[in-house]
Amino acid sequence: MANDTGDRLEGTLVTQHDDTKAYKFYRISNKERANGDPYNFTVNFGNDPRLDRITEVHLMSASIPNVFPNVSAAKGNSTFQATATIAGAISFVVPDGQYSTSTLSAYLKSQIDPLIAPSTVAITQDSNTQKLTFTITGAETISYLSEGSGSTLAPFIGILSDSAALGTYTADSTPALNGETMFYIHSNELANNSTYLPTRQNVTDVNGFVSIPVTVPYGAYQNYQPTEALDRAVFGRAGKSMRELRITLRGNGGRLLTELTDQFDMVIVVKLMFG
Repeated sequence: MANDTGDRLEGTLVTQHDDTKAYKFYRISNKERANGDPYNFTVNFGNDPRLDRITEVHLMSASIPNVFPNVSAAKGNSTFQATATIAGAISFVVPDGQYSTSTLSAYLKSQIDPLIAPSTVAITQDSNTQKLTFTITGAETISYLSEGSGSTLAPFIGILSDSAALGTYTADSTPALNGETMFYIHSNELANNSTYLPTRQNVTDVNGFVSIPVTVPYGAYQNYQPTEALDRAVFGRAGKSMRELRITLRGNGGRLLTELTDQFDMVIVVKLMFG
């Protein structure tokens, strides 16, 4: 008696462990959190018993607003310090904001000029090297300080080492005002210490679930469509409970992205597979 194959195509049927209908899509939003902050929160999916035996999680999509200033107190790069030969110490904090090289140069000039009057400073950018040059008109000279000397803005405008007292100074490197270049989604439930970070003495493991490159300008939403074969976590046949999920958003260097407020949606869609 011939096998009844219905409308199945001829050939040998091959299946994989995730060829199953035992799954649901879950939408995770910071605006629908059970508790926590918009950038570090918990969501609760109720009492469905299937959530106690999740064998795999697949990231389907993520949408994160790029609303993180490239200069801010939270980022730790907003203090400018220098020493003027006549006027003495120069120190001020740049307000949080998204700056271009020209707008930041204009702000630095507006703060430095009154402190070194009657001298003035002009800040220009070379069209070839892209490095900034500080040129003083008047009798003043300035020693520009590095991050190691307390000027946390220094490396972001190309000042990598303390300079001598100079009337004309060109920075060591080009400005780095690109802001956050990576979003890291952490979750102890979705990826329990599955990411290794190097340290000088040993390896640190953290619950990094997915890394998302930032390719959109400031103010736009970074919409990420993952490769499902790669952006997944497999827990094994026994599964684990996922009634409640903790989501944490971090940026470059693992910084907690505290600037994310309730006015912005952070949405993650995952596919949870039941055992």
